[in-house]
Amino acid sequence: NDPLQQAIDDAQSRATTAQASVASAQQALKASPRNAGAKADLVQAKADLAKAQSTLSQARVAKDPTDPQALKDALAAARTAPDNGDIVLGLITVATAQDNPGAALPAIAAYTARNPRDAQMYAYWGQTAEAAKQRSQAILAYQRFLQLAPDDPLAPDVRTRLKELAKQPA
Repeated sequence: NDPLQQAIDDAQSRATTAQASVASAQQALKASPRNAGAKADLVQAKADLAKAQSTLSQARVAKDPTDPQALKDALAAARTAPDNGDIVLGLITVATAQDNPGAALPAIAAYTARNPRDAQMYAYWGQTAEAAKQRSQAILAYQRFLQLAPDDPLAPDVRTRLKELAKQPA
């Protein structure tokens, strides 16, 4: 029995269970819209679903780096939990592994819009945008990182990247 396939099967099972939990929580919230417990259950169910989707995407890409379903699962996870930086980082990993870093850019933008003080995500955004050949987006992300964390250990490298990007034609 292939351990990578087993990991995919396990993650798929968890995702299916989590999808059912989300549907159940949505029905409970619809029946009792003011119920704080129902709202909390839905939030938790969505978090569980996003984690399962992200785990599934990682398992798929581990078995086959070119599996298009891996990117679909990672994108679904980021849509399910747009505030979860770990989920967005998982998407970046899968998209980059599949030589499609641009696929992660909208999720990074959504995350940083909700978490504008997360300096590290701006550094990841710059790296991802650079890999996607989105020079101006990379520059803006790196600049924002430096505004938020000018003394971060990554700051000297980011300044170097900015200088190199400034030399490139637009």
